[in-house]
Amino acid sequence: MVGVIINKEKGNLKYVLLAVFVLILVSVSWVYASFSLLGPKDLGVQYTHEDYLSALEKTGMQIEYEGMTGEELEEYKKNAEKKSIQDYNFEFSEYERKEFTLTAEESTALLNEIAPGFWWFDDLQVKASPDGTMEGSSTADIKRLKEDLYSDVAGDVPLPLPDRLNIYSKGQISVTNNQLNGEPEEFNLGAISLPGKYMEEESVSVMEDYFPRIYTVVPGLEITSLTSNSDGEFVFDGVIPQKVSVTKKQI
Repeated sequence: MVGVIINKEKGNLKYVLLAVFVLILVSVSWVYASFSLLGPKDLGVQYTHEDYLSALEKTGMQIEYEGMTGEELEEYKKNAEKKSIQDYNFEFSEYERKEFTLTAEESTALLNEIAPGFWWFDDLQVKASPDGTMEGSSTADIKRLKEDLYSDVAGDVPLPLPDRLNIYSKGQISVTNNQLNGEPEEFNLGAISLPGKYMEEESVSVMEDYFPRIYTVVPGLEITSLTSNSDGEFVFDGVIPQKVSVTKKQI
């Protein structure tokens, strides 16, 4: 009788250990999936093609890619593959000073649609609050970012990162004279919050030095001011090109 009880207890223990193992496996799989397999955090910003056209009109920019413009280019972009900026020539011209405001929908549309084949962030959403807090969520193409913009410091990244990574950030953010200024409140890699030591002033200062490479890749771009207003709109003042022509380099 005692042997039966012991065997029964051993059997129950096996089931308990199996359940714990399954829970651990599911938890680890979910955390791993959150880095890139699952979509980035939804900020509730949904845009339409009209939002994109409105943003283009406000900025005044005209884009030409391999001779394609307008609807022809829009149709091409629907199935465009990712490309490296190193393989193409970019000609920026007719710079003008522009002042405009963009809604969260217009900003999100512009960032996603203006050059999806070259942009390093997919499913991007941005929004601003009246108090100046800004949020951003996307799936970052870490591999292409390292190749295109950060090859000189890619080996110095303190955390091992996958090729694609869901990121979310929130904080007081602005740009003045092309310099990013940030007071981060949250910065998540997938479901994992960035450790506190990487949110301190010294680390933030490093990010402020390197992040501008993403927008200063456009030569002559001058962001005098990028902030938000009491309506939760992005407010831009600066000098931007009105025409952008992209052609593949001849090997």
